[in-house]
Amino acid sequence: MSWTTEALSEKEREEFKGLFEKRLSKVKAKTADVFTFKAVEEPPHIVNSALYWVFGLDPDTFPETYFDDPAVMTTFQERTYYDQVKEIDDDFVPYLVPWFGTIVAASAFGCDIKYHPKQDPAADPRYYPVKTPEDIKKLQVPDPEKDGLMPKVLDYLKYMLENSFLPVGITDFQGPLTTANQLMGYDKLIYLMFDHPNLMHALMDVVTESLIVWIKRQKEVIGEPLDWCISDQQVYTGEHAGIWFSDDDAVLMSEKTYREFVVPYNSRILKEFGGGCVHYCGNATHHAENFLNTEGLLALNIYNLYNIPAFAELKQKVKDRIVLFACDFTPVDYDSYFAELLSSVSYEGLVIDSQYSPVVGLLKGGKYNAIHRDLKSGRQAVYDNLKQHLSHS
Repeated sequence: MSWTTEALSEKEREEFKGLFEKRLSKVKAKTADVFTFKAVEEPPHIVNSALYWVFGLDPDTFPETYFDDPAVMTTFQERTYYDQVKEIDDDFVPYLVPWFGTIVAASAFGCDIKYHPKQDPAADPRYYPVKTPEDIKKLQVPDPEKDGLMPKVLDYLKYMLENSFLPVGITDFQGPLTTANQLMGYDKLIYLMFDHPNLMHALMDVVTESLIVWIKRQKEVIGEPLDWCISDQQVYTGEHAGIWFSDDDAVLMSEKTYREFVVPYNSRILKEFGGGCVHYCGNATHHAENFLNTEGLLALNIYNLYNIPAFAELKQKVKDRIVLFACDFTPVDYDSYFAELLSSVSYEGLVIDSQYSPVVGLLKGGKYNAIHRDLKSGRQAVYDNLKQHLSHS
């Protein structure tokens, strides 16, 4: 049996539980400082290679049944998290996620989901359930117990809750704009905004209501309060946020269209859960005023893709109003990246999340040993580099 498909022993589980409880206590205090914009010597910082999604993992060593067996998914996540917290004393708080790509809500509306080998589940881009504006009038709020991948996610939530001491979070949550794009495609959606604005609002309305129903059902299963969530894509939030969702298409929209067609619906979700976080990749600094006018928006989780000037500009514009998570995948030169980032922004209301080459080895033997050795040494080097920059800043 391979390293990541073998369940934790009782001894390993006890050690992991102790490590988890210790870091949870530490990170809770640091997160409270973040959301009160307290002046700190160091912001919470994460150097994480223990991820729950497939993107970036070695396809030759990823378990075949990850999306078929909740035990395999649970063990895989527990194993990689255990390895992470033993090696790096950062501010990552592990939790389990029933991961089925970014298309769970879209699947419930009728998107055709494909399972390509050793990849995240994805919607078939050749088929959209909303083909004409008139189709919007036929859309109904999906039933989480019956439609698309929702029932499977609920089954995985229940399994994880019953078989692990780790907290369990909701599955990936794509916001109203992204979900609407998944149902129609970018070109049709953009035309809809200009040619049929009333139907665009109707689409956003039914999608928003559906997302609220879906999240409430998941929270009901895992016993999570409406105004509390364990984490936003592996950045601990706890009592400081009730919800998070992805809004990657924000970077593509003008201030005017985003203000009219997105801000009201994002606000509706955020208010329903007592406030929360929004994620996007890239540069959406042109939406600073829209973000400030989004009711319930407490934090932005931004994969800045090495565009630190844009990130620093946004942080200045939302200073003391919205917390920012400075996230990124592995830059080519971490030394320069950390030097520029830490000299460009204040530490108040900031979390740093750097994901180091999320490649996980599953096979015993030469290939596995090489992958695991490189992962551990590289992750440690990035962590040491970040700590060095923090101590000198």
